[in-house]
Amino acid sequence: MLINILGGDGCGKTTQIRLLEAWVRNEFGISARSLAKRDIFDKEHFPECDFFGCNYEQLAHHFLPKMRDECRALWLIYMNAVLIKGQPAQAEEIVFLDGYWQKHFATEAALGVSRQWLKNVCLFFPEPELTILFDLDPRVIVARGHLHHPYESGCDYACSDASFIRHQDKVRACLLELASERGYPVLDVNRSEQEIFHELCLYILAAVSKDGVLAKAVNAGGQEAII
Repeated sequence: MLINILGGDGCGKTTQIRLLEAWVRNEFGISARSLAKRDIFDKEHFPECDFFGCNYEQLAHHFLPKMRDECRALWLIYMNAVLIKGQPAQAEEIVFLDGYWQKHFATEAALGVSRQWLKNVCLFFPEPELTILFDLDPRVIVARGHLHHPYESGCDYACSDASFIRHQDKVRACLLELASERGYPVLDVNRSEQEIFHELCLYILAAVSKDGVLAKAVNAGGQEAII
């Protein structure tokens, strides 16, 4: 099962994914792992990416913002494609995705790349069984002391609060529109980590109960999920 935790930069996706991985393993007794773009720098699991010649931080924060339009979008799509093709979800496990192609649909659309072109190029990606959008005003993220980087600031190397907010407002609007089109649940994440985690668990419980293979694996292990 693929579960995508979607949202803009600094909204808490990575924190919740770590909590959810441990919860699934402990409460369901099945395998759980996550995939994020930086994982393709693991040469053991993704040897085809050994040609990069830089680390993830250099790529994401220095080279990526220098790329132009569709070239940049295709690079991000490539990174997500390597992940999902190289480490696909198995029948009796849950794989959490950190934004997946939908995040970069929004970040690239916010930078002016055609939304329809982006959707067309991304048609080959498998659709997660569950995608949940984290919604948070970028001004709240700034107030929490988020350290901005150029790409998430609209490719502005000054990385000012104003450029971050301006770009992330556009990203947020794109994500909310996509969620409305596709029926993704939207979570207000301007709350405590525990409140967010509790609501996520409810969504995952419902998704697992609908998946015959996963539900059977959970039952076979004698596990009963407790929130």
